[in-house]
Amino acid sequence: MNYLLIPIMMLCCLESCNSQVDAKKQAEKIQKIIKETRPGTIPSSTGGWTLSAKIDGKVWVASSIMPPETAGRLVGYYNEEYIGLPYDRKYFVVGKKIVFGENEAVDLATSDDIGLWGGRKGEMEITKVDGDWAEGKFYFIGSSSRSKKTIEVTDGFFRISLAKTP
Repeated sequence: MNYLLIPIMMLCCLESCNSQVDAKKQAEKIQKIIKETRPGTIPSSTGGWTLSAKIDGKVWVASSIMPPETAGRLVGYYNEEYIGLPYDRKYFVVGKKIVFGENEAVDLATSDDIGLWGGRKGEMEITKVDGDWAEGKFYFIGSSSRSKKTIEVTDGFFRISLAKTP
């Protein structure tokens, strides 16, 4: 939690030095930092930690990822939304497929009126394990007890480090 306060304090100090700064812009910057640096998460990047998918055809890319050793799941966040995939270190063998179901479900939080979906139809496949990095793809159909409609998640991709996180 302390590492979250450091960039916020730095931003506040820098911004307060500039007499032209508008308080609303400063508050927006602070909120953006908080959303992008959830405590314990790692910022996503091309070639680094990443998690992306299409949700009902719309591209979704996580801005940060919770290390799976910390959460017990592979969780990617974008604003208030997230995708949480099942995780077990023994999964990371090229070609390994994890079929989603009651014991291996996906969590999907969206900013729509439903809010929380469970993915019990679909699968995740490990496509690459290279040194300390693992990649995979996934897809699923999400459902909710709050609605009869479903949500389709396709073209899912993740890349995570299997090395110990700092």
